[in-house]
Amino acid sequence: MTLLRLLLLAVMAWAALLPAPASADGRLTATPDQLRALYVQRLVKYVAWPEGTGPAPGDPFIVAATEPARLKPWFPDPTGEGEDGDNGEPRFRLVRWPAECHVLVLTGAPTREMAAILMRVADQPVLTITQNPDGPERGAVINFYMRDGRLRMEVSLEAARKAGLTVSSRLLQLVRIHQGEGR
Repeated sequence: MTLLRLLLLAVMAWAALLPAPASADGRLTATPDQLRALYVQRLVKYVAWPEGTGPAPGDPFIVAATEPARLKPWFPDPTGEGEDGDNGEPRFRLVRWPAECHVLVLTGAPTREMAAILMRVADQPVLTITQNPDGPERGAVINFYMRDGRLRMEVSLEAARKAGLTVSSRLLQLVRIHQGEGR
């Protein structure tokens, strides 16, 4: 009987040390940085770059970020064979801004710095992503915002047009469309 108790106690201790995948109410949880990284990796499927400006076949999307360390844990290593990763998904290489890139994520940048960076890339085929209420007005193509405790997106079609990018109608059905004119 003592051996059975020890085994039961060991199993209970092991189970207590496992990370909890969900919150107390049973919902999955993620940090805002995890969500941003996931969204960036999914958004490229719904955006078309002008011919010759997206990644070459077999090359990863170059994602520049103002704070890449915040996103790095959720970007897989871009090494691999073929045009896409092993599972048919696009590959990514995360770099620090400034750098030539296909996607630019402006996280944590003050509004003035964000505005200056957005002006610098305004007419280039770069998918710009911010999380700042002024992002769309300043020329960001996609802006994250919080509503009712959830991370949401808005798209500036004017900024996408200036960058030469085409946003899929499938994505546009799921987001708020920014109606103002960007700079």
